Amino acid sequence: MSYFIGYGQVIPNQTIDTVEITSTRIKSNAAKMPATISVLEIASENGIKQQFSIQEYLQPTAGVFVQNANNFAQDARISIRGFGARAAFGIRGIKLIVDGIPETTPDGQGQLDNLNLGIIDRIEIVKGASSSLYGNASGGVVAIKSLSYNSFDLDDSKTAATVKVGLGSYGFQNYQATAAVGDSLASYIFHANYARSNGYRDQSGFKQINTNFKGEFKLTDHTRLTTILNYVDAPQADDPGGLTLEEVTANRRQARDRNILFKTGEAIAQFKAGLSLEWKKTKATTINGYAFYSNRKFSGLLPFEDGGVIDLNRDYVGQGTSISYKKKTNELQIGYDFAYQGDTRDRFSNLEGIQGVQSFRQLEKFTNLGFYAIDHWSLDNLFITAGARFDYNKLAADDRFLSNGDDSGSVILNAFNPSIGVSYAFAKAITPYINFSTSFETPALSELSSNPDGEDGFNENLKAQKATSFEIGFRGVLYSKFNYSIAAFTIRTRDDLVPFELEAFPDREFFRNAGETARKGVEVEGSYAISKNVQATASYAYSDFKYEDFEVGDEVFDTNYLPGIAKNTTSLRIQYANKKGFTASLITNFIGSQFADDGNETEIEGYELVNLNASYQTSFREVTIKPYIGINNLLDQEYTDNVRINAFGGRFFEPAPGFNVYGGVVIDL
Repeated sequence: MSYFIGYGQVIPNQTIDTVEITSTRIKSNAAKMPATISVLEIASENGIKQQFSIQEYLQPTAGVFVQNANNFAQDARISIRGFGARAAFGIRGIKLIVDGIPETTPDGQGQLDNLNLGIIDRIEIVKGASSSLYGNASGGVVAIKSLSYNSFDLDDSKTAATVKVGLGSYGFQNYQATAAVGDSLASYIFHANYARSNGYRDQSGFKQINTNFKGEFKLTDHTRLTTILNYVDAPQADDPGGLTLEEVTANRRQARDRNILFKTGEAIAQFKAGLSLEWKKTKATTINGYAFYSNRKFSGLLPFEDGGVIDLNRDYVGQGTSISYKKKTNELQIGYDFAYQGDTRDRFSNLEGIQGVQSFRQLEKFTNLGFYAIDHWSLDNLFITAGARFDYNKLAADDRFLSNGDDSGSVILNAFNPSIGVSYAFAKAITPYINFSTSFETPALSELSSNPDGEDGFNENLKAQKATSFEIGFRGVLYSKFNYSIAAFTIRTRDDLVPFELEAFPDREFFRNAGETARKGVEVEGSYAISKNVQATASYAYSDFKYEDFEVGDEVFDTNYLPGIAKNTTSLRIQYANKKGFTASLITNFIGSQFADDGNETEIEGYELVNLNASYQTSFREVTIKPYIGINNLLDQEYTDNVRINAFGGRFFEPAPGFNVYGGVVIDL
């Protein structure tokens, strides 16, 4: 039987009809779901990955496009079917879930700078509008499960430990230590990581220390408790800025002169604590709950003087509960999510890297309360899902710097989102499905506080972006060796949130609503077991995403392509593994051209990115040693790592590294 589940990644010793997913809230069989969901088993590859960016794991997935792997001040920009492509920094429009607890704030902002890649066990990706499940900013879902006690091969002492040391080009260093202790009643996972790099470009280095704890406890035969703690200290993440094409041609590795002058970059410190509880009250009834608190301190330097120093202190608290009732062919879940986000935002003058006088202080608040109901119904080979959710969202800004007037404001952006899907399994060879879903996305608090009518102040003109999606597809397994998945979709959005810059406020990013967009796409994925030792996987995505109604002043952008999204992406992968402990992987990503601006006046060239890695595992007494080596950009392609959408002055380009190498060793004790 082949190892590919049909729409994502290699899963050893599992087939498409045995994979269980949880990102749909109700635990489900992946083969039945009337939606496109990719499942990536990460733990088995952690030993040979560089673990520089989440892009290493997500990019080969059809419909998922990741940019900005090398600018740690901006974070990876993930888009799923176009949702998230507008992000100026961090992740927007996509819901991030880690161990069942939301990582995305209620206003739709998300980041992965507090998540070390070394603790990831599994990733599930729900593609398309998903607000009936998770509310605001759910144009797609990335649900991450961290390592648990069962992730390790434990000996009689019921303990395990792993140490990883990695080095690479441009001063990259990565040191990790993970330990697991416990038994069937209580287990503990400890993880610590230190990573740094000088960066490919001038002023693009970073340093980060990340620590994680996870405890799992069997309180009774029917009750399980999971606790998590995370702390990250990242004192350095430099921002080299965007370049013009002429500057890229002259010197790809240079930083923008203003970014050097103003010493742009960021520093963060974040703490997060959470717990989740599962209580199987009866054979038919299960109650789940979670609660968490996080605090994030952020300081950033931007490439301009007035307001160019940002000091942000964020408190984020949330709690949710659900009740599931399962009887024969039907399972119903009802629940609620509550979240509160409070951002205290201060701005000061940036005097060439030195903090000057204060010009802005504002308390920004986002309160969310969502109620949802989900139903899964099966009868023989027929499977139906339905869901509905109502969200109350209140966004408010209290001006605490009143010497220039009171710019306080508030807005309520409620939303109701339904969904329905149907699949029918004729046989393992083919399961067709169809679904209709919806989503909405409010402006983030930082976007509402960036007002093009003035330098600062609450922008009450921004509205929520809304989308409706229709999808049809089929998947299956042929001859026990070939797994495949094909999906076609059309998405219509209204009031897209689009970034832009103004000459009067250079380097400040503002947002406006576009009228409507029409997104049509096709995604194909497949895997073939060539032999016992060789596995081939491939994916292709066609993304025809255009503005349908969008005018700004005298400019009409109707029928223009959405910027920041490649129209064609293809990934090919060959994996080899033998019983002697040698593994090798060759991954080729073909990324088509994309536009940098709404006017489609600047087109970013496509590229072919070839990466190669290999490892060899051997044992010495009770210790397993796995040295590994890898090459990124084997063909030494010159390409753009990140496109700064609608950047003023043509500063669209952030060049990527050429041919570079990494290597290291993993030791299992």
